[in-house]
Amino acid sequence: MINNIFLKQIEKYNPNNIEGIKNSMKEVLQDIILSGLGKSDFFKKAVFYGGTSLRIFRNLPRFSEYLDFTLIENDKEFELSKYFPFIKKELESLNLEFDIRQKEKRIETTVESCYFCFNLKRLFEISYPELSDKIISNESLNIKIEIEKNSFLGGVTEMKLLTYPSLVQVRTFNMETLFASKLIAVLNRKWKTRVKGRDFYDYLFYISESVSVNMIFLENGLRKFGYLNDNEKYDINRLKIDLKNRFEEIDFNNAINDVKPFISNDDRIIQSFNKDIFIASIDLIK
Repeated sequence: MINNIFLKQIEKYNPNNIEGIKNSMKEVLQDIILSGLGKSDFFKKAVFYGGTSLRIFRNLPRFSEYLDFTLIENDKEFELSKYFPFIKKELESLNLEFDIRQKEKRIETTVESCYFCFNLKRLFEISYPELSDKIISNESLNIKIEIEKNSFLGGVTEMKLLTYPSLVQVRTFNMETLFASKLIAVLNRKWKTRVKGRDFYDYLFYISESVSVNMIFLENGLRKFGYLNDNEKYDINRLKIDLKNRFEEIDFNNAINDVKPFISNDDRIIQSFNKDIFIASIDLIK
């Protein structure tokens, strides 16, 4: 039986192929999970940030995979599982079946994460049954939730209204703080075998939106992750030098390959992915 409410939300993204439908399903499921969290006290304690926050509330023109959160104040006793019943109730109200998989907690990390796992074939059966035979029976669509319990100071938050499937308020960082958070990733995140092109894509999005940088949050974040020493100061001039050095070492062809599955073919930002554009963009940072 077709789930008309679920299908109606997917079709708002106008997907034109199976991969587009998968991405749209993922975003609709992210909205539902956020709605469940919004019906609890979660956003009194936590902030939604990262690419998915930028996508849902700031019109970032790419799909995103994870739901990233950080606590407003450090709390080692915080338990993500406390909020599972609220998410479960929201998903079950739409007759969506799922499993929850929690990652084993490690003593040395301050990050807690879990996955809400959906059988993809089942999702197609209730939304696009004519395409369900093209989906492998055990293929899974997973929504990852990750929360950082060891926060740092300087972030500015604001409340945004989520309208589907319920009207709830979600706490997120303002654009200046989100940009600073992305700059921390651009400067500090280095994968072993490839470039996370999504970081660089989002960077150009902030540049195109003329967003200023929350320098206090940036400095505190870089210090937390070991990029800066405890007593080392950071300013806009140092930032511009560091970005130029970072852009000089990036293979932007690899960056394009990473981000392509999350964007449309006519995306204007990806058409600007080259070293000269990135270096020129540094002059626009304020």
